[in-house]
Amino acid sequence: TQLAGEALGGAAAVLVAAGCVHTAAVTIQGALWVWGRGSDGRLGLGDCARRLAPTLVGAEAAFGQLQVLTVACGHWHTLAVTKDGALWTFGEGDDGKLGHNDFNDWLVPTRIEAQQFGNANIVAVAAGSRHSAAVTEEGILYTWGNAPGLGHADGKTKLVPTHIAPHLLQGSRVGRCHDLPSMHTLAFAMGTHARLGSVAPIAAAAAVSSHRRSQRQRGKAPAAADNGKD
Repeated sequence: TQLAGEALGGAAAVLVAAGCVHTAAVTIQGALWVWGRGSDGRLGLGDCARRLAPTLVGAEAAFGQLQVLTVACGHWHTLAVTKDGALWTFGEGDDGKLGHNDFNDWLVPTRIEAQQFGNANIVAVAAGSRHSAAVTEEGILYTWGNAPGLGHADGKTKLVPTHIAPHLLQGSRVGRCHDLPSMHTLAFAMGTHARLGSVAPIAAAAAVSSHRRSQRQRGKAPAAADNGKD
């Protein structure tokens, strides 16, 4: 069912995230709206009540008067990144997954100190049921929370964001998406991670020429003319 036009203050949603029993949306103006079950403070509204309709999270004051760029929902907690690259977390604090060096529940958005990320800006976040992850603009991956899903190879729970050692990612960095030249339709890379149980070298797939493919689809170039290079 489509939400009414005024559901998000009349603004268009540019990003939506869903947890186990709650949902969050970011509007084009950078406002964060939440709804669903509020147990453990996962909605960031200062209480544990449920909301049956989208509710604005504390207006601008909730994030130091900064716009929210992205949001991620775990089962029982929420992560939000603001325009200045800061990471804010709230909800259930079990396993230390909020990154505040404790196991407490936080009922309102609370910023993780920038020093935890080497003063780098955060550009991407993800939330699991018992752990969290963030990527900096330099491609450095941090994880924290319950040990089995963190990738640090030490089996220890982390109460604050912890940098995954480069050798555990085979020296790779986690990259951001970039626009491709108009002549290419797709490029992608596939890597291996310890959590997948593989140690094979990282493999990359080459970009595919849309010009060649479109010619074939229009019947202007026979498949044999590509010599198997498509």
